[in-house]
Amino acid sequence: MLTSKYALIAFAVLFAWQLLPGEANAALKCSRLIKTPGGEQLLNTCGSCRIVKVQRKRPGADAPINRTYTVAPKTTTGLSFRGPGRSRVISDTPCRAGAADGAKTGAPPSPEGDGKRCILMQRVEKAGISGLALANTCNQCRTAVVDRIDASGSRRSENVVIAGKSVISLPAKGAVQAGIMSEKACR
Repeated sequence: MLTSKYALIAFAVLFAWQLLPGEANAALKCSRLIKTPGGEQLLNTCGSCRIVKVQRKRPGADAPINRTYTVAPKTTTGLSFRGPGRSRVISDTPCRAGAADGAKTGAPPSPEGDGKRCILMQRVEKAGISGLALANTCNQCRTAVVDRIDASGSRRSENVVIAGKSVISLPAKGAVQAGIMSEKACR
């Protein structure tokens, strides 16, 4: 009798799982957090670019830290969170509306941007050298604001112009983390 009760509960949980909205369900299908000796990494297992929001709760902190990452298909991205705390994926959406899973883009347009997402940050490894690159997937020239964070936590922003359908390398310049803050069409 006790076993059938657990089986019924498990069935109900699995049924409820199927009713989750596509966005919550997609977060479990495409993006996962992986613990490494140096911190945490975000893994995108899907064949499409994803915009992933990660939340970090620290013990004793009043509010959690929320960060948004653009993760290229089938890649991992190192997260800057260090020390005690718990991280979790709170949303996972495709980089462009109309992507393979049909979900809406979760990133609101930036105040100075035009709402269009063309620039992706990706990790490149050639001939044993690894680094970051920016790729413009649109046909038009785009300007991106790239934010770099160094080991001491100080930030520097830089405007980067990328021609349509091109890729440029993104030098570290002493940073341990970089992210795309906003983008817009070239003038």
